[in-house]
Amino acid sequence: MAVPPEQVPEITKISLDRAGERNGVDVTLKSSSLSDNGPITSYDTERGASTLERIKTNFGDRPECFKNTFQEISFVFQATVATATTSFLAGVAMIITVPVSRDLGMTQGEIAWISASTSLVAGALQLGLGQLADLLGRKPMFITGMATFSAFALLVAFSQNPFWMLIVCGILGACSAMVVPPAIGILGAAYTTPSKRKNLAFSAFSAGNPLGFVFGTILCGIATQLSSWRAAFIMLCIIWAVFTVHAIWAVPNVENFDRAPLRERLVTLKQFDVVGTILTIFGTGMFTAGLTLGPDDGWSRPHVIALLVVGIALLIIFVLWQRIFPNPLMPPHIWKDRNFSLIIGVILLGTMSFTANQFWCAFYMQEVLQYSTLMVAVHLLPMAIAGLIWNIVAGHILHRVNNTIIMIGGALCYLAASILFSFVTPERSYWALMFPAFILNVAGADFQFNVANMYVMQSLPKHQQSLAGGIFNVVIRLGNTAVMGISTAVFSSVELTPEGLADPILKFTRTFQVSIAFAAASVLVSLFIRLGTQGNHPKEDGQEKSQSDKSTRVAVSAGESELEDKKQEP
Repeated sequence: MAVPPEQVPEITKISLDRAGERNGVDVTLKSSSLSDNGPITSYDTERGASTLERIKTNFGDRPECFKNTFQEISFVFQATVATATTSFLAGVAMIITVPVSRDLGMTQGEIAWISASTSLVAGALQLGLGQLADLLGRKPMFITGMATFSAFALLVAFSQNPFWMLIVCGILGACSAMVVPPAIGILGAAYTTPSKRKNLAFSAFSAGNPLGFVFGTILCGIATQLSSWRAAFIMLCIIWAVFTVHAIWAVPNVENFDRAPLRERLVTLKQFDVVGTILTIFGTGMFTAGLTLGPDDGWSRPHVIALLVVGIALLIIFVLWQRIFPNPLMPPHIWKDRNFSLIIGVILLGTMSFTANQFWCAFYMQEVLQYSTLMVAVHLLPMAIAGLIWNIVAGHILHRVNNTIIMIGGALCYLAASILFSFVTPERSYWALMFPAFILNVAGADFQFNVANMYVMQSLPKHQQSLAGGIFNVVIRLGNTAVMGISTAVFSSVELTPEGLADPILKFTRTFQVSIAFAAASVLVSLFIRLGTQGNHPKEDGQEKSQSDKSTRVAVSAGESELEDKKQEP
């Protein structure tokens, strides 16, 4: 028997009720779901949402701590510059090696300490300052760090002897450690809801570490070529002074405590892990000092062995202390997360490959090819441009592509770049080997840093976001120092062999092969990571689920209607 169209909603409701009774399932459908114009209406039409509103919802809302979009963009850029502070300084130290050694009469060991002193102090203080930022205030520490970095950069420019320069470079490391944890903390606390907007913000922020080294090399290479190495630090002072003033307006007040006078907030210092801070300062400091001194002084020397052994012992005691202290610098529970531990391992190995490749390639261009600082900067420029492009790509695929694939892809980029660098010789074209290697090297860093930053920040609660940033950056700093010690030891040992004396390129080839080993290990570890996508907005997921449920209900109702219709036919 045919059923009049106007009776379809009623039959649908009855059939669904009967189906629910038979199957024990609550299946309901409002009659409004079938309209006169068609049996199915879209979710967005029912809600009266326009296309523009749907796009805005899926993209994500602007965090309430920002007054407008311009302030939001300004802060993200400011945070990117902040996280680039230490790597920017490393790029400067690498490009001024030759002129500063001539001007101040520095030995090869003292030159190595220009970059090592900064990384050593920054790595040692990251965790402690990260916890202090969460307890006392992120914005005040951020602005203080930017201002003091600018002031001491100017002081470096007037160095009259090696000791003056190395001591102040160490202070610059402390200043950079004051900047990075609060920048990450504010970013993580501001963007609490997963969204495409958060993905783009974190992709821009993640560019800081890899691109800081590149732009530090390029900008300060130009300044050194046009004037002197002192001009590079003066330029550094000016840039960070401008950003200090900019930070007063751009950085929002995103704290994990209510507004209160400083005297009252100092009470929270009772929660500060003083013992853990002391252990990390001396543990990481002595361990990295041993790694830095080993290549020049000899690994068998008593003071090098003592530094390494005591440093490792203090770090082991630190780990044990974190298990019993109620407010630890590095909460032990985060390492129980399998993906967290694997991601940190992959980032550590990948960063070591990236750092070694960049340093020895730039040194190769100065030592073997006899390029000026300006020419080195020009040859590194494609990497800066590619880095910006890769970050845009990463920000648009985090919520679409499985993040395990992105991590593996980044590790493969590191491996391919290291292999290309290992075949570099003066006779081979820059465009055939170095150019694609630069592009791949920065791609690996951009892809992995985007995924890792998002995951690490989600591993700790909102009130510990600065501490999360400190953990991430401690790993990077220790990795950078370790790989420079290892690769320098390989470089020095090959340089003095008969083969090394006969072939001046061999020592560089061996250092690039060290990078191949770290990159290959990064690929192997990344295969065990199990991630999905990151940054899908909850509303978007809810809409998709609702649309899927609605389609299922309508399909069931249609089938039940046809079954009822057949039963009523003679």
